[in-house]
Amino acid sequence: MLKDTILITALIGAIIYAGYKPKPEVIIETIYITRDTCDTDSDFINAIGEIETLNTDSLIGDSGRAYGRYQMHDVCVIASGLKNLLNYQHKDMFDSVKAERVFWAVIGVNCHTYAMRHGKYPTYDELARMWNGGPNGYQMEATLNYLKKFEQCHVKN
Repeated sequence: MLKDTILITALIGAIIYAGYKPKPEVIIETIYITRDTCDTDSDFINAIGEIETLNTDSLIGDSGRAYGRYQMHDVCVIASGLKNLLNYQHKDMFDSVKAERVFWAVIGVNCHTYAMRHGKYPTYDELARMWNGGPNGYQMEATLNYLKKFEQCHVKN
């Protein structure tokens, strides 16, 4: 009898537990963003466009692999997710509106990756170096010349 009672109690406990759904946990983090080289996101994107092409949408660079104002490679279109989501193509990077959407999507991915790694968001200087050298560009010595151009461009504007 005791054995049957334990078995029934265990079955009832398992049934109740199987239907148990824990409440979702909400985690809120406060991340403080400080402005550095640029005063606004518009200053940032304009500086990148000026460095890359003097803000000219029709240019092709990097031996035919980089298109438009921000000199985007096809990998940027793919990494942005907009190739699958909105059927953007590499050739669409000559369209300033589409190119800007891809630019911010890629920058957003880089910001998120950096924040997960460092617990804070990157500065505009670090983002400029990432634009030039990829997600780890902020660590690369090869992107320091691009950073100098970026800083000079902002001072001029």
